[in-house]
Amino acid sequence: MRRTFVARVEDRAGSFLKAARIIGSNGGNIVRTSYNRSVDSRTMFLEVSADDPSVFDRISEGLGDIGYLEDGDSNAILISITVPDVPNAIVPVLEILSGFDVNISYLNAQDNGTPVQHFKMALHIDDPSMTKGVLDRISELYEVNILDYEMTDKVLDNTVFYMKFSSSMRDLLSLDESMSREMTICSNAIMQMLDDRGEIPFITFDYVRRFAEFVISHGGEAYSPRISSDTVGDLRMHIIEPPCGSTVYALEDGHSVLLVDGGFPCYTGLTTDILRREIPGFDSMEKVSFLTHSDLDHVGLVRISDRIMVSGGTYDDFVSEVSGRPRYRESNPVHAPYYRISAIIVGYVPLGPDRMEVIGRRVDGDVYGRIGSFSMFGKEFVAYEGNGGHVEGDTILVCESLGLVFTGDDYIDIKGSTREQREFNSLAPYLMQSVNTDSSKARDCRLYIEHNFPGYLVCPGHGHPLRFRSSQVDEHRVLDVPYVI
Repeated sequence: MRRTFVARVEDRAGSFLKAARIIGSNGGNIVRTSYNRSVDSRTMFLEVSADDPSVFDRISEGLGDIGYLEDGDSNAILISITVPDVPNAIVPVLEILSGFDVNISYLNAQDNGTPVQHFKMALHIDDPSMTKGVLDRISELYEVNILDYEMTDKVLDNTVFYMKFSSSMRDLLSLDESMSREMTICSNAIMQMLDDRGEIPFITFDYVRRFAEFVISHGGEAYSPRISSDTVGDLRMHIIEPPCGSTVYALEDGHSVLLVDGGFPCYTGLTTDILRREIPGFDSMEKVSFLTHSDLDHVGLVRISDRIMVSGGTYDDFVSEVSGRPRYRESNPVHAPYYRISAIIVGYVPLGPDRMEVIGRRVDGDVYGRIGSFSMFGKEFVAYEGNGGHVEGDTILVCESLGLVFTGDDYIDIKGSTREQREFNSLAPYLMQSVNTDSSKARDCRLYIEHNFPGYLVCPGHGHPLRFRSSQVDEHRVLDVPYVI
């Protein structure tokens, strides 16, 4: 297990040594460090691993004893404080400001007919190191939002910046403090990777914000996926392509329905409503889900299903989740912070392996290995687990009698994406270097599908179904497309 400490270190030689000694002497192992003196001479992110949760408590106490989990920096800021609309409610705030010798250069507040008032204040703090202390003291009493911040010598104070970012994410996504803090820590990890690549690091936060705003703004009444239906043999297939997340397939005969992948969890209710509208008697039908893999944008309909069919590799990923071990995406340091941010934004709650049925496990080294099959509608559906190029456990599902293959993200149709999907897909490249675990293996999977399923109706993980008229190979197509995991 891991925990990230946001330390406020001394701007002098030996500061990191002091923290490292405390962490090591208490049984912790530092697995990631982020510190940029040109950005903030005092903020240091320390990601620590340990087997025993009590280790983190001892480390926290030790760092607190030397002042590394307190104090802060700043200069001049504009804040909004939400206080109860009762007599003298603002007095404790003024006492805190007076105690820190902070000058109020602007103040605005008025009765708005609600139980609270919003006091907007511009504060000038002579000693920048006191800023975090001022904000922390006020936030112990009331909600504080940072509206603007003046930079000195173009050095951005992380204390203020992260608090402002966390506040905006908390408001947009209705997050509690712990999730808001997790969002900040993960964004910092992505920022560090971009900084290492020589890119402008703070743009990361704008991309995260736009990602969250897109997901939220396209939900509720604004949820408008592309919906289509088609007859496949003696069955009916309904296709739902949401503005973001995987394409959802529902194959049904009027009595049972096979759901292949399920989009984002935050759209589960909205997608289910569409299925009810498109498929008469949907609620009373037996529902079987097949997951091509375990990425967050494919699992949205699992909770409404009676049975869940998965490969052995996919099953193992969900077992890791409930066992406290990193999932596949979290095991990759490039993907891990983006995965965690995605989980918060899309409202993912750990699923666990309950109700999941393992079709089989991959035992050979080919691009795809047949792992087993199951029957529905009197037809055989055969599962082939891939080489893990996209992610471990990735699987395609083939029904030879229907000439049908569901590819998951081993094959996608970029050209067939909607305008909204293309807009959303443009956000991910800045946050993640590649959506694939191994791009070379992923390319082999894509070529295998193009070679081996001519004439089949190919149902990709993203985009619209298409047919290969003959074995087609396009060496210039790129599989590393920027869709969210």
